[in-house]
Amino acid sequence: MGHIKIFYADDDDDDLMFFNEAVEQISEAIHSPISLDVFKDGENLIEGITNNEENNSVLFLDINMPLKSGFQFLQEIRNHPKLEGFPVVMYSTSSDNSIIEKCKALGASYYAIKPYDFNDLIKLITSFAGINWENHHVDSKNFLYR
Repeated sequence: MGHIKIFYADDDDDDLMFFNEAVEQISEAIHSPISLDVFKDGENLIEGITNNEENNSVLFLDINMPLKSGFQFLQEIRNHPKLEGFPVVMYSTSSDNSIIEKCKALGASYYAIKPYDFNDLIKLITSFAGINWENHHVDSKNFLYR
C-alpha cells in the first residue's frame, strides 16, 4: 500500500473521532502514514481538495450535513474543472436504494455504508486505501461497497 491522502467531511464528532482512530491504527499497522484531512460540516472542503498536491487521494463524504449536503458538495466537485474526476466515496448510514442511486447518478465513485463496528471500519478504510487512485477506473457494477 503506497502513500495515500484521505479527505473526510462529516458533521458528527463521534464519526470523525472513530474514523481518525481507525486511520491512525491502520497507519501504525502498515508502517506507512496515511494523511487525513478532516472537514467538519464540509467547511472549506472544496478549497482543501483543490489545493491538494497529493496524487493518490480520495474523499469520504457524509451525505447528511447541516450547512450543505453531501449531494450538494458532490455536484460542486463534479462541476469543478480541476476536481471533476476526483475520487469520492459517499459515506452514509443509509442503505436506501434511492439514495445510493442518486449518488451514482451525481457521479460518486463509490457508496459505502458507515459500519458500526470498529474492525469493520478498519476493513473499509484499508480496502479504499489500498486502491491506487491515480490509475483506478471506477466500475459501476461494484458501486456499493459491502
